[in-house]
Amino acid sequence: MISHSHAQAVRNFPVDSKFGKLTSLSYPEFKIDKEIMVMGAGGQIRNSHNLLVRPPMLTKKDHKGYVRYQKDNMGLLHRIWFLTPEEIQLAKKEEKLLKKQNSQKKFSIPFFQ
Repeated sequence: MISHSHAQAVRNFPVDSKFGKLTSLSYPEFKIDKEIMVMGAGGQIRNSHNLLVRPPMLTKKDHKGYVRYQKDNMGLLHRIWFLTPEEIQLAKKEEKLLKKQNSQKKFSIPFFQ
């Protein structure tokens, strides 16, 4: 059994994952922000409940929204996580902080580690 408080916990994402808005997909191509990216072999898609989702199972409602994504060494999409409203708020705060720190040329520490 999973406790109610654990089910509400924010997921930890890899440090090298990026925040973006997925606007369309035609598997294996995904448009995140203004960039079209291709999913690599063995790539994973996880919904906001952290369950693995196969691309044909994504409905029109499911395949648009804010995501965290990670690329592999070849520049192909490796993982995509659809975010919960709470994770979106944290990611937006992180983006603002990173922009502010990068403009001041300071070392940045992401929220998600």
